Amino acid sequence: MRTLIAVVFVLFVSPSMAGVITYDFSRIVLGDDAQQSSLYGEITFDESETQFNMNTWLSFFFELEFDGIKYEIDEQDISYFEISDLNDGVYGDEGDEGFELFIADANSTYEFSIYSGFAGLGRADTCVFDLNGNDRCAGGLFQLVKSNDGTSTTVSEPASFATAMLILFALASVRKRNN
Repeated sequence: MRTLIAVVFVLFVSPSMAGVITYDFSRIVLGDDAQQSSLYGEITFDESETQFNMNTWLSFFFELEFDGIKYEIDEQDISYFEISDLNDGVYGDEGDEGFELFIADANSTYEFSIYSGFAGLGRADTCVFDLNGNDRCAGGLFQLVKSNDGTSTTVSEPASFATAMLILFALASVRKRNN
């Protein structure tokens, strides 16, 4: 009996394995090639996820290159990010799908506002505006590529830990009663 309980305990404490799916946002050129401006990114979800939004993604990353300088865009830079459908291959083409991102860099004279999709000003475009109001637009939306590298990642399961602690408590209680 104790062996069975020990096996159950180990199974509950062991972390779960789950795959991830990454959605790559194609690199788009903003303005003309001579301006050296582009934007790309990716978001990652657990493969079993059914709700795709800011609260459920595992990671978020975007990078803006503006006049040859690269700026990383993190979650704190997001003002608005809406996902309607990630399976159609285009981001920003339906519902309220699109984003607004704001970048302020203390090491630069630039501050940026970035708009894409239905959250954007052109609704079918992706544009970046600098502090002076200059804009550079792509003339289109992001293409999405869904990738799953087939590997599994350890996913934390807090309920498993709580269950394991309950089992330990029960074992301790049974031992005290037997003594």
